Amino acid sequence: MHVNVKQDWDLHCHSQFSDGKLSCPDLFNLAVEREIKHLVLTDHDTAAGYRAAIDNNWVPNSLKLHPGAELSCVWKGRSIHVVALGIDVQCEGWLAVEQAYIERREKRFERILFVLRRAGFECDEARIRQIAEPGPPARPQIAQYLVETDQVKSTAHAFKKWLGRGTVGDVKSQWPELDETVKTITQFGGLAVIAHPHRYNLTWTKCKEMLDDFNAAGGEGIEASCVGMNPNMRKFLIEQAQQRGMYISGGSDFHSPNTSWLKLGYFPQWPRPAKLAKDWLLANSQLQGT
Repeated sequence: MHVNVKQDWDLHCHSQFSDGKLSCPDLFNLAVEREIKHLVLTDHDTAAGYRAAIDNNWVPNSLKLHPGAELSCVWKGRSIHVVALGIDVQCEGWLAVEQAYIERREKRFERILFVLRRAGFECDEARIRQIAEPGPPARPQIAQYLVETDQVKSTAHAFKKWLGRGTVGDVKSQWPELDETVKTITQFGGLAVIAHPHRYNLTWTKCKEMLDDFNAAGGEGIEASCVGMNPNMRKFLIEQAQQRGMYISGGSDFHSPNTSWLKLGYFPQWPRPAKLAKDWLLANSQLQGT
């Protein structure tokens, strides 16, 4: 694995507005402590945290916060995540996109509760929603609730036995297709970036096929500076990006200070020479005067 180094940019992290453990103010304070200058908040399927941060003046003066989101989608039946960088998260059109994701997540949440109750679990919906605030309720909060109520011994056990892939709680959401998601991101002025491509268990041939479809839809970025990426995979992705004229992105994918291997601001060094997503984001911010 490549060595993670401290960076002054982090283009992939999460807050309590999705499945992160820290509030936005605590996340931003940690970023300042780590001497991060530019941060993209990429909560799952929402930029509500970014809007709240701007509206409430939560962002420290020494930190530049950029709008973003990590959108769920499907490619050939596989769940894929696409990071949206620099999108216009204030316009009505984007808010409608977020609302559609909320509705999909609500249907999934209700279905998971149904199958767990049928399996014999007691599920207090109000309490689970309380745990999830200010974000939407999902499997991590359900797992936390099951531990809290002594119905399972740990969140890891909850996912292994009841909520993970292939279990009774593995309820699939009807996410949009990859091409639709990419077009949505570009429609609202963003750079579409394939998130952590090493996690999809794709062969290199399949990865090339995915990138072909991604590029055809208007996608221009790929995360190649990721924690835990095999060096051979990283080399392959960098070569693909350079051949295709794509931007290389990266980040910690930080969720919690309790996860020692995912530290905010720490990930493999940016490859050089290369087109970097952070340079696109900086230029785009200057163009918009933000």
